[in-house]
Amino acid sequence: MAFSGSVEAYGGSSEAGANGGGPRSWSVSVWLGPNARKYAGAIVQDGFNLQSRGLIAGLTLDRKLARLFDDVYLGGEIQIDETSLDHADTVFAGTLGLQFENLLGYERTSFAMFTGPSYDLDPAYQVIGYKHRIGCAYRKKFLNLIAAEFASGLPFSANWDWTIRLYHRSGVFGLYSQGDDDGLAFGLGLKYHF
Repeated sequence: MAFSGSVEAYGGSSEAGANGGGPRSWSVSVWLGPNARKYAGAIVQDGFNLQSRGLIAGLTLDRKLARLFDDVYLGGEIQIDETSLDHADTVFAGTLGLQFENLLGYERTSFAMFTGPSYDLDPAYQVIGYKHRIGCAYRKKFLNLIAAEFASGLPFSANWDWTIRLYHRSGVFGLYSQGDDDGLAFGLGLKYHF
């Protein structure tokens, strides 16, 4: 990996290369998975038992903003997520992050991490803390969102990927709120590049 020493604006192309692995600037994803209103640390402490309180469905729009070097890009993402069953509400987020393309030399694989502010229309009333204690949530509407995504191309199309996604909202150690941890979700989805 040779560092080019400069950041260039990324125009991208909707044309995939001959091998289907050319960089595309825009993508849209849909995903679905279990949602937990449980502290992230408590999930780790419990051996990654989510104690899911419902489902979450997400819709994201990604854009490569600038090429940093080789196959690494600065990216932006707009996200809308809807939770159901235990407590139905909608979360909006606008995030920035890094997108790594062609992981370890494998064409049409990628990993991305995004972080930024999110807004919840109707935060949950309760969360699950350590030792399975149920407590009252701070119900802060503005919290930080962290998203991570692994994607790999589907064989039938140069524009479609399958994805695994992580979603987490929290107060970032007092930056947004004191000690608030609004839960964690994992999901599977599909991504379309254009």
